[in-house]
Amino acid sequence: MNQQLLDFFTKHYAPGRVALVGATDDMYMLIRAGQSSITADKKPSKYNHVFLLGEQRAGTIYILESDIHFSFKEIQFINGPQESKLEKWCMDTVEYAAVLGMDLTPDQQKEVLSKGLEISYDDRYKYPVGELVGTLWAMITKTLHKKNIFDKEFAIQCATFVRTCYQSVDKDMITSNTHPSNTSPEEIAQSGMFTFKQEWRRT
Repeated sequence: MNQQLLDFFTKHYAPGRVALVGATDDMYMLIRAGQSSITADKKPSKYNHVFLLGEQRAGTIYILESDIHFSFKEIQFINGPQESKLEKWCMDTVEYAAVLGMDLTPDQQKEVLSKGLEISYDDRYKYPVGELVGTLWAMITKTLHKKNIFDKEFAIQCATFVRTCYQSVDKDMITSNTHPSNTSPEEIAQSGMFTFKQEWRRT
């Protein structure tokens, strides 16, 4: 675990804030490279994953995310929205991270997290690998405004999950006409709707 990264997240933690990470694992580098068509410099995105900072319980910060999690140690496989410990994304392979926030009232913070938990405990939702490919295809073909070609009713990738939770309090971080099913970590990172932004880079 990267203690410096954990300290960064802890310092800038608030319930309902948005966190981004960019790791150097092969699969994550592919996701970062796939978003290059919408970065300002046309280089790979800094980020491959986005999640919500959730509750803090007994000194541990929990997050809400949509992901595929498999653990031999815990004999666990989770596909879709889930509650995880923040430490999951404080790996030495993480190269970039950011924390973004809007001016949410305490009630709005609770509603954002409530929506995230509601989706996380609905077993119908799954993390769609196919939809991820569909979003990358929409970037290449400049059809982000259209519904993802692989979208299904209960398919929800990480960025769509975060955007949906904020939409529950009438706060949409994406001002373009990008279809919700094509939302990406890079587009959230570029959003000018956040009033709070802190970034971290591995040294």
